[in-house]
Amino acid sequence: MARDKLNGNAYDLSLFEPQKKVGGKKGLDDKRKKDNKIIRLDADKNQKLSRRKRNPLVIVGVSLAMCAAVGVGSWIVCNNVMLNELSQEITDAKTEITHYQNLQAEYQMRIDNKLTPGLIQSYAESKLGMSQVKSAQKKFISLSDGDLGEVIRDNGAGTVLDSLAKLFGGS
Repeated sequence: MARDKLNGNAYDLSLFEPQKKVGGKKGLDDKRKKDNKIIRLDADKNQKLSRRKRNPLVIVGVSLAMCAAVGVGSWIVCNNVMLNELSQEITDAKTEITHYQNLQAEYQMRIDNKLTPGLIQSYAESKLGMSQVKSAQKKFISLSDGDLGEVIRDNGAGTVLDSLAKLFGGS
């Protein structure tokens, strides 16, 4: 049977039969010798050649760049730590201010509850000898009856700008 992949023979067993070699053994050895292009090197030379030559300027440059990157990174971390500490202090101070404002409001309410107007009046009459003002004791005065006001206008003749205008303008 012929080997034809397009004819669809699924049971073509000739594909699995041993095939005959085209050339002899001698022709195969000659071909291998021609294709063999391996070069044998000494082990010491091979190690020296495989070792990478390093440029000291590149090493110094990379080292400086790494130091700069580490420095900038640590600076950023340090600044973030400082910002967090300051933010916490601000929060604590605001909390303390709120607490003291609440205390002030509470104490003011206590004072207002203890000092009623009647209590203040009785204290003033008994301890300080004061009395309530009667309408006969009140005398009203007017402060605006005899006051006169004059508006003085400056005609602008004596200003610095006028003197400069006279100097340069000639008028």
